[in-house]
Amino acid sequence: MARPLADAFEILVQVEQLGPRLEAAATALAQLADTAEEQAWLAAARKRLEGLSVKPDLLARALRLPELVAMKAERGKLLQIAVADEVERLQAAVTFAGGAQSPLLDTLFLDFKVPALRKCSRGELEKFCIEIERRLTSGYAQRLLANDRYKSVQPTVLTLRRAIGVWADVFVAPPMHDADADRLRVELLEATTVIENPVRQARLLAQAALLPYQELFDAAGVLTVAGKKKAVSDSHPILEKDPPDPLLPTAAERAEIASLHAPRASA
Repeated sequence: MARPLADAFEILVQVEQLGPRLEAAATALAQLADTAEEQAWLAAARKRLEGLSVKPDLLARALRLPELVAMKAERGKLLQIAVADEVERLQAAVTFAGGAQSPLLDTLFLDFKVPALRKCSRGELEKFCIEIERRLTSGYAQRLLANDRYKSVQPTVLTLRRAIGVWADVFVAPPMHDADADRLRVELLEATTVIENPVRQARLLAQAALLPYQELFDAAGVLTVAGKKKAVSDSHPILEKDPPDPLLPTAAERAEIASLHAPRASA
């Protein structure tokens, strides 16, 4: 029986997401005692993903197939988060280069009511993208970006524009039909055939490693609240959530911070 294209698409999406989530799982597990075996299983899971890759544009092109139209909204939401991440990196890069009072920061964001980019509507994000591009292409912003002080910001601008373009293409690329669509279907299924077993093995190894630690939790919120059991057994909450910020404090660091803020007894 031929594999449904939607299933093939989901497997390829997992390749994007699973690597960072396994990294997060390894970081969380390393903080627990007596987990050498489990850490080795997670290392094996991460090794199964080495060398696996998907053509950068394959998922975007696949969404042009009539069978995958229903996947556009979900894919768009994932890419919307990527746009939000790049906006935050741009703000940080400008602040690092020019300080909190940077004129470039004012040019790009002063009096700009930025929506909650991770969860705003498509229309709101479109308006934001148009406005941020208008500000980036203003004469003053261009002059500042050409200055030596802000040259380090230029790659961040390019990355943001690329993220916006990838997100927008999900909705504006025309449908694909006939022979071109047939070739794309074959390409999608062939890519899945190569990737499916290593990805499933990686998930099963991770499931084995994390099985004794269903209640594993840290300040970064690595684990989600346990939901309904699914028919597929190679799943675990830690694999269903985006990885945490690596700069968030560990349990030991939180204890240290708490001690620094604890009231001191009078001498």
